[in-house]
Amino acid sequence: MVDVILDVLMYVRKAPSLQQKKSARCQMNFKNTVVVSIIGKQNVGKTTLIRALIPRLKERGHKVGTFKHNIRKLEIDHQHKDTYKYFQSGADTVAISSHDEIAIIKRVHIVPQIGEIIEKYFNDVSIVLVEGYREDSFPKIKIIELQEVPEMENGSSEKELVLCKGGVNSSNFSESDINKTSDFIENIISTNKYYPKKHLQNA
Repeated sequence: MVDVILDVLMYVRKAPSLQQKKSARCQMNFKNTVVVSIIGKQNVGKTTLIRALIPRLKERGHKVGTFKHNIRKLEIDHQHKDTYKYFQSGADTVAISSHDEIAIIKRVHIVPQIGEIIEKYFNDVSIVLVEGYREDSFPKIKIIELQEVPEMENGSSEKELVLCKGGVNSSNFSESDINKTSDFIENIISTNKYYPKKHLQNA
């Protein structure tokens, strides 16, 4: 099993021989970084939406980070590569860099909380889009399919935007959807309605 700390190409691997432990939640200081969760059923279009939002938010002057949460298996390093061989030989930290990218693989014995990851590795961006994270009180963009609309008890609110996918054969979101979602995120930023440190204090 692998746990991710992602900053461009920076990530960690949990030490496989030790029992998983969860680190205690602590107060975070993200300053002006806003975290928004993109949630919905599998294959509903979360990744498609995030890919569309990244250039749109960057056009509006924001630095954007993305975080793929809770995947079952992470495979960035590959067999037969030197870094893979170093790690398999027992190295606790392995790094590789080029002129514009850096990747670090670390063994960890305590699985970090999402707030700790963001605080440490996303402090140079103004927005972090987290795919698949439903916990805590982060603002959320929930993608639903057309047939789910009658089941929705409540629609969108100032902290949750409900986005309806046009149909099962629709692979892209409309220009209106992208603009509405971008406006929702910018409203969170401009009105200072949400700072993660308020929601990640000691439990």
